[in-house]
Amino acid sequence: MAKKALDKYARVTGNGMKYLNTWDENVMTNNPKIPESIQPYVTHFVKNVRKQWDELTDMEPHFDKSSDEHIAVQAKQEKLGKSYITLDKQIQAYKEGTGIFKKALGGMNSATQEASLFVNSAIYGNQWDSMHINDNGKMSFLVSGEELSQEAVGDLAGNDVKGYFAQTGQNPLGSEGVFNLDDMGDFENGSMPIIQDPARPKLYVLQLAEKIQNDKYSGKPFDEQYIYNNTLTKLTETGANGIIGTAFTDLAGDSQTKSFAEMYEEGLKEEYYINPETGEFLPEGTTWMKDPNNSKVLSQVLSKYITNVMKDIHSPVKEALSEEAQNKLAEELIRKYSK
Repeated sequence: MAKKALDKYARVTGNGMKYLNTWDENVMTNNPKIPESIQPYVTHFVKNVRKQWDELTDMEPHFDKSSDEHIAVQAKQEKLGKSYITLDKQIQAYKEGTGIFKKALGGMNSATQEASLFVNSAIYGNQWDSMHINDNGKMSFLVSGEELSQEAVGDLAGNDVKGYFAQTGQNPLGSEGVFNLDDMGDFENGSMPIIQDPARPKLYVLQLAEKIQNDKYSGKPFDEQYIYNNTLTKLTETGANGIIGTAFTDLAGDSQTKSFAEMYEEGLKEEYYINPETGEFLPEGTTWMKDPNNSKVLSQVLSKYITNVMKDIHSPVKEALSEEAQNKLAEELIRKYSK
């Protein structure tokens, strides 16, 4: 990533956090107050709708009530009225989204992609480059990866990029960087999620460790295939972001044990670096793990890892998991459930 982009990422996320610290959720979500930054855009939209409404009202008496022209005028007025209602709902969704984003940051998992944090910080942290409200009352934001100049670009008729977007809702520099508010609100499964520590997989691993420990003492055999299949099912049920979050989470829950992602970077047995579907080596580092498109492969590798940890708990054998880093989770879980 270019230095200019890194500088903007740092500025936007930093200023976004400062803005959110001043955000009073009770004040902003429970009354009709419009956030200051979007007020000029809302005012412009309302004035424009009012102007169109007045023009249609003046035209209406000139047509017979049963004429196609009169019906068309009424249809346009109805559309204008609906755009008011839609915009009001959009403003409320924007305010609620800001509060939800602020809360989501409190439990943000390190698996969250930098781009997701950047875009959400820009939109809900009041750091976006420009804003547009379309004819239907829908809001969208321009969030460029680099600083935008105020100078005219290309054939914008003297308009800068930000002004052009405010008028048209289009980025003259390309299709990237345009985000519709409707696509932003789902922080769990949306296009730009703020991944949380996955409570269900974490609880599952701890409960499984307890069960394996009890099975060990009662003499029950270790069913490796069953544990693997069950773990894979549990992970799959959490969805792509749940799988990704699990890979970057301290599964022992003691804030000291390293996550699978950390151990992967430090070095595990070779079997964890092989794609179980293709037999090819997986990429170095953990960036690939954050891509939802790789969640299926990640869930299989992660399930294998958890299964081997449970095998280590049931029957500790030095050869089973030879690396010290990989043994750490098993040791912590054994300690938790030792009688």
